[in-house]
Amino acid sequence: MRKLFCHPVVLGFLLASATWLAYWPVVHADFINYDDNDYVTANPRVEDGLTWNNIAWAFTSRHASNWHPLTWLSHMLDVQLFGTGPTAPHCVNLLLHSLNAILLFCLLRQLTAATWKSFFVAALFALHPLHVESVAWVSERKDVLSTFFGMLTLLAYARYVKQSGREGLKTKVAYGSALLLFALGLMSKPMLVTLPCVMLLLDFWPLNRLELLDFRQQPRKVIRLVLEKIPFLLLSAASCVATTWAQEKAIQSLEHLSLLDRIANAVVAYARYLQKMVWPTDLALPYIHPGRWPEQQIIIAAIIVASICLLGLFTARKYPFIVTGWFWYLGTLVPVIGLVQVGAQSMADRYTYVPLIGVFILLVWGGSAWIAHRRLPNSINIAATALILGGCIYLTRQQAGYWRDSETLFKHAAAVTKGNFIALGNVGGVYFESGRLDEAMDYYQQSFRANPRYAEALNSIGAVLAAKGNQEATEWFQKALAVQPTHAHALFNMGNEMDKRGNALEAVNYFQAALRVEPDNHENRNNLGNALVKLGRLDEATEQYRLALESKPNAPLIHKNLGEMLAAKGKLDEAISHYKQALALTNDAATHYSLGLTLAVQGKWRDAIEHYAATLQLSPKDAQAHYNIGYAYKVQGRQEQALTHLNEAVRLNPEFALAHYNLACVLADTNRSAEAVSHLREALRLKPDYEEARMKLQTLEHR
Repeated sequence: MRKLFCHPVVLGFLLASATWLAYWPVVHADFINYDDNDYVTANPRVEDGLTWNNIAWAFTSRHASNWHPLTWLSHMLDVQLFGTGPTAPHCVNLLLHSLNAILLFCLLRQLTAATWKSFFVAALFALHPLHVESVAWVSERKDVLSTFFGMLTLLAYARYVKQSGREGLKTKVAYGSALLLFALGLMSKPMLVTLPCVMLLLDFWPLNRLELLDFRQQPRKVIRLVLEKIPFLLLSAASCVATTWAQEKAIQSLEHLSLLDRIANAVVAYARYLQKMVWPTDLALPYIHPGRWPEQQIIIAAIIVASICLLGLFTARKYPFIVTGWFWYLGTLVPVIGLVQVGAQSMADRYTYVPLIGVFILLVWGGSAWIAHRRLPNSINIAATALILGGCIYLTRQQAGYWRDSETLFKHAAAVTKGNFIALGNVGGVYFESGRLDEAMDYYQQSFRANPRYAEALNSIGAVLAAKGNQEATEWFQKALAVQPTHAHALFNMGNEMDKRGNALEAVNYFQAALRVEPDNHENRNNLGNALVKLGRLDEATEQYRLALESKPNAPLIHKNLGEMLAAKGKLDEAISHYKQALALTNDAATHYSLGLTLAVQGKWRDAIEHYAATLQLSPKDAQAHYNIGYAYKVQGRQEQALTHLNEAVRLNPEFALAHYNLACVLADTNRSAEAVSHLREALRLKPDYEEARMKLQTLEHR
């Protein structure tokens, strides 16, 4: 039984089981209102699933300030296979995390032949609460997916090293596989750019291909190992270029945060991550950047980091795992340590997903050496291991529970951090979406007070006021744009406000400015098209509707709007096609009505009546629909049905001159001249220059 229990397959199964036990609450979690809308819930490309157009978009887009085509494809595949609900993507994230833990176990066991140490490192990786953010957050699919390919890359590299003494096809295949898998990892998330440096660390220990003395005594050996990594480094360089291109608008300039402040934050973050690893409480999304850290905190953090660096270098011969583990941690954090600042966070739990592997290696191998030196009994080792892993499972389940929904997550974040204007704003967003405007305003104002220059809070306060019909909304949108002139939502909201006030030209300008920031925003293009229609610029409006449908092919309202433009241009068959596509997506009264009108123009009265009737089923008090179906019955000679609907049209809208006239015509045809005369006179009262009604009245009066 002991031999069976120690089998790698059994250990892998235990690892996966413990992982699912710890993270089970995330299976029932909802999407959150922070990035998940960009990545999944409000991303029309993802919602449309895997199509050739969407695949091309994934490889060419820098949406959400990232270039990670495989991550986009994985989200699209979720929708394609499982629909748009949150359960499937959460399960996929958890599955990938479990596989990553198993692959890490396999990698370390292959490199070191130390089964239990490898298992303990993999278990810490799998169960540590700092990794909840990477697993529970659907938008962080890029973390677990890139690490999956990263672990496979290192496994292929280890196989290559094992065979590198022999020239042959297997060696080339192993090297090529590592290179390909590394490219796939970079296309999932560019944080893997430092993986070639991890390979060099593994060359030092545990692969023992490199020693510290080699730098002076055998420089050729060092150069050969570096040259071996050149193709990987070139892929890293290409990924850095793509990332810089994608994050061009998100990267903050030194005017916002000086280089010295960024370096100070990096040093503090290295120490704070270690603190969070040892004592993982008050975990939050996000940790707001303070701008400047107290000097005392910077000095203490610098001493901690420098001391461990020196310890690793001075004990490299006796304890080489310290060098590999510590510099793995330092190096893999470099892309996200804040030297290039993106966003308002000073650090993030998700950034530790790969880096903490190095610290876990250091601690497990170091702890094992200490235990061996102290000659402690195995019972103490087992008890300590069980206590640590049991504590991790408990804390991870607790942290995973906070990810149940946006309200729970961000209320917790606001409670355990100070002045967290992003968390406060996101709680407000939950209430705004559910129509609880007063509660939303309360949280938005708290967010504003925490950071008066937070454009999102300024825009959100304006959105609440706009929803209440308050004219002050415009002032808040303008405040948001004064802070961030390229704030797409504020520009869009300003466009809507201008449109409401009848200033279509200004609305067009704002919508166009918003589209320069978010070219794929179909709602913005639709509203721009509507404003252009009001200006009589129908060709431009048609183009905007077409572009909107490229981003959101399944948008019924846009199909309807495009249909109306095409009908106005006399392209009736194409217009009918778009109306039918709209109705296939939603049963809408206005679309049925527009389709009925177009069919009537073609003389297809029976089909027109069918859609007018569908309009009235959905909107029984629509006077215009009653008039049109009545007119259609009149054309077909079905006078009783015509009378029913024309009478209803004038009852619902007594000022409807055209309905009075046509009702009079039907009454005259059915020998009810007195009633006909009455309606004709009413039509002329409403419209004195109504010549047809005048002539009809004269005819009836002279009979």
